[in-house]
Amino acid sequence: MSTVNRKQAFTFLKKALENFNFAQKSENCQNEAQTKKFLIDPFFSLLNYAHDQLIPEYEADFGDRVSNKVDYAIQLTKKDLIIIECKKLTSKLTDKEAGQLSGYFQHAKNSRIAILTNGKEYRFYSDVALPNTMDAKPFFVFDIENYSDRDVEELLDFDARLIKVQEIISKAQELVFIENFEHTFFKEMTNPSKEFLKLIHKNMSFKTKYNEESMKALMNSSLFKSLTDKIILHEIKSNSKSAGIITTDEEIQAYHTIRTLLIQNKKIPNERIGYRDQKGTFNILIDDNQRKTICQLKFTDNSKKIIIDNGDFILENLDDLLKFKNQLTEKTLGLLE
Repeated sequence: MSTVNRKQAFTFLKKALENFNFAQKSENCQNEAQTKKFLIDPFFSLLNYAHDQLIPEYEADFGDRVSNKVDYAIQLTKKDLIIIECKKLTSKLTDKEAGQLSGYFQHAKNSRIAILTNGKEYRFYSDVALPNTMDAKPFFVFDIENYSDRDVEELLDFDARLIKVQEIISKAQELVFIENFEHTFFKEMTNPSKEFLKLIHKNMSFKTKYNEESMKALMNSSLFKSLTDKIILHEIKSNSKSAGIITTDEEIQAYHTIRTLLIQNKKIPNERIGYRDQKGTFNILIDDNQRKTICQLKFTDNSKKIIIDNGDFILENLDDLLKFKNQLTEKTLGLLE
């Protein structure tokens, strides 16, 4: 088990990325070999992989097609392998490049993670949808010129000292499931099927004559907003009973203060900001998505604290929240991208 302090590792990685000097390094990258030397190799060094851990020209199990070699492989254990396909910096990463990597992935034994990169953008793939077949979409994308603290936190999962393949795969599975669930549910809400409408009508306590068109007309954003508010209240009450969670007036007041600060920026839609009260923390987030947490509040009888990314800040009173307007706004805009 790793003894690396994750919070310290995050701070170190964030600082190292800030000092990476991508612009200067990219001046030397006219072809793939230079891109590897000046961008890709140093990037994996930031993740604490030794130079000899990047196995160049790795031969996957291609049978007679031995001439097809993946650019790099990282042999984590006897059972865990990461394959990496590299392109020159000026290459745009497209489905064609992903298709090439997919072919390598299918033949590389023990590989559950594949990375496609041009030195600027790193696309991480797995085989969540179908075993031994690389998913069409990456489960994580890191752009070394455009990233948030949340992205750095996700990238930290791939640090050589911290990486746990099965945990990464579990996260990828969760992301794919949520994305598919949201897509399917969205389709059902915006263009409900006959089966869905009949099911709703069947379970209604007050039944009028079934009318598909009138039911469709009722399914609009106002109805969904009302339902969301009811669900949030239901969760708060349920959590309070089952886990001893009590949403205090101060937490609600702080939420409204932060929300008011944020919606002063016209790029931030007020309807996407919400909160989720959990045991020990009061989370303010986007789209009720725990992965899009703007900040956390920790209020006790003795202290008040706001947590933004990995920074903890003491609040003398709720008016102190005004000091964090710019930081909170920047964080929210990053999550909305």
